[in-house]
Amino acid sequence: MVEIKKVSTGAKPFILERRKAKLVFTDTEYEGLEIMAKLDVSVSVFLELQALARTEEPAELKSAFKKFGNEILLSWNMEDEDGQSIKADSDGFLSLPPVVATEILKAWSEAVGGTGED
Repeated sequence: MVEIKKVSTGAKPFILERRKAKLVFTDTEYEGLEIMAKLDVSVSVFLELQALARTEEPAELKSAFKKFGNEILLSWNMEDEDGQSIKADSDGFLSLPPVVATEILKAWSEAVGGTGED
């Protein structure tokens, strides 16, 4: 039998705090749109989303948009043309016109790839 003993170095563990981003659309046709999204996601989610977003296959693009809605999107101030709030989830994201969804994904990708400046 092997006995394992936990050795303490006395150092406090490093706590990884995941950041959030507020995506604000200014000087565009989406001016006024504000989105709260996770900025720090796992490398796995980031790479999968990036790969899916580069494809032209409809099923893979749908997967990318669903992943964004389920795992990254936190909230937004978006309403439909009837003044009804659009849920900030994968169903809400998939209800958007493709050009809007693509612009949101692009803005998030730019924020993730940024230098960390606020």
